[in-house]
Amino acid sequence: MKYKIGGVPEHFNLPWHLAIENGAFKDKNIDVEWTDFPGGTGAMCKSLKEKEIDVAIVLTEGLVSQIVKGSPFKIVSQYVKSPLIWGIHCSSKSKFETVDDLKGGNFSISRYGSGSHIMTYVYANSKSWKPEDQRFELVGNLDGARKAMAEGTADALLWEKFTTKPYVDSGELKRVGETRTPWPCFVIAVHNDVLENNFEDIDEIVKIIHRQCAEFMYQKDPSKSTVPLIAERYGLQQVDVKTWLKQTEWATDHLISRAVLKNVMETLVDVNVIDNVIPVEDLCEMKLISFNKSVFNFNDKAEQNDFFERQVFDLLEVVSEKTKPVWGLMTSQHMVEHLMSALLMSQKEFEIPAAIPKEKQAKARAFLLSDQPLTKSLPTPGKNIELKPLLFDNMNVAKHELIKTIKSTLVYFETNPTAEVIHPYGGSFGFAEWMVFHYKHFVHHFKQFGLIE
Repeated sequence: MKYKIGGVPEHFNLPWHLAIENGAFKDKNIDVEWTDFPGGTGAMCKSLKEKEIDVAIVLTEGLVSQIVKGSPFKIVSQYVKSPLIWGIHCSSKSKFETVDDLKGGNFSISRYGSGSHIMTYVYANSKSWKPEDQRFELVGNLDGARKAMAEGTADALLWEKFTTKPYVDSGELKRVGETRTPWPCFVIAVHNDVLENNFEDIDEIVKIIHRQCAEFMYQKDPSKSTVPLIAERYGLQQVDVKTWLKQTEWATDHLISRAVLKNVMETLVDVNVIDNVIPVEDLCEMKLISFNKSVFNFNDKAEQNDFFERQVFDLLEVVSEKTKPVWGLMTSQHMVEHLMSALLMSQKEFEIPAAIPKEKQAKARAFLLSDQPLTKSLPTPGKNIELKPLLFDNMNVAKHELIKTIKSTLVYFETNPTAEVIHPYGGSFGFAEWMVFHYKHFVHHFKQFGLIE
């Protein structure tokens, strides 16, 4: 059997082309044929549904929405684990200069249900724009969007930043903003009939592409081979390719996050793309997928830095006022404001009296600074167990203030490296101790709201 594989004609899919060109599939007696889909995820899902292709490399949000709506395919693997960076573009001749100018504008989309369609809704939701105010111009693909914006029948386009950069560099388009997909961007999907009848071949195809992705990512000096190859094949500048490679991570195993898939569905419900959430197991081919079980090394400084410099912002993009707790009384906005209060406390913005006797603080300190997670029953210092009044008007403002406070906390300790600040359970904490606690504290509450497993 020849397996027909579909993907966008973009740099993300180079590992597939290299695997085909170097005979990795033929070595396992598997015949594959690649088809480019300039129309993106929506077009691929249509072809997959109609059995014109067997395997598709598609955007996570588009694929999840199709499965929830009843399409007969499953996720067999993540493909790109890092988020997609979308540029928000207008014609260089348009009157629009900022993203705020685009409220209620007419956005180019390749198809309904495509990434460009769904992410326009997700971005509008993050800006508190009403979904019903969004207007769309169906353009088919990037070339169609360029034409529509040049002719004035569309105002804007969300598309992968590096794919559109040549048109920004040439002066045809202007990028007025950026946004990131708040989840890993690409997955591999297979039609259910193919999985049922040819499971062993699909299993081998996934293993081959995992190996190819590992070889692709872990080269000693990509600047001598991979960077010029990508630049030549996809018409990109080498400096842009280097930037893109540094921020892109491909999947090399069968792990996927249950929490991420749940968050994708909840976000799609929030922006009215789907009506309900289904069990995450129904999205996946469970003979090939394993769910992540996160283990945190709270004392690892590199892990701390990665969390507070990258992961926390992705997770905060996902949470909304509609996100419900797995346990406890807090609303999601209370949780965000609570995390901010702990950060401010570590900056000496206010003090809380000791919550336990001094003779018990040594044991509490040892626990707080260990790699053991916080327990669900750990009380907030103070006698009042009722929820405090909210400080901010809405969740978007609260998240903005939390992000500012994360940054100001890091600056505080950078400028006061010897500062010692009292923790209500653990006594005097310096910067290193506070970073362990904050990391553990954030993970605890992100688990409370299902953002982390």
